Amino acid sequence: MTKQEFLDGLRRTLHGKISPGQVVENLQFYEDYINTEIRKGASESEVLAGLGDPRLLARTIVETQGGQSAEYADGSRYGGQ
Repeated sequence: MTKQEFLDGLRRTLHGKISPGQVVENLQFYEDYINTEIRKGASESEVLAGLGDPRLLARTIVETQGGQSAEYADGSRYGGQ
């Protein structure tokens, strides 16, 4: 997976779950983080491996930022009040 694929996956998963502004803020945060770690000497693949699956990361973001309630295909729920 490339940085762009990671960010695209994160964007797609967050879309409609949190506000558009929160989506932009999170994408910028993770893009900056990835770029910083690469400048420190890590490879892109090492940084992305450390971050894990963007869909799982999005789930955590939605849960902590109070997104709308939604349901995964397996029936588990996340986000919302």
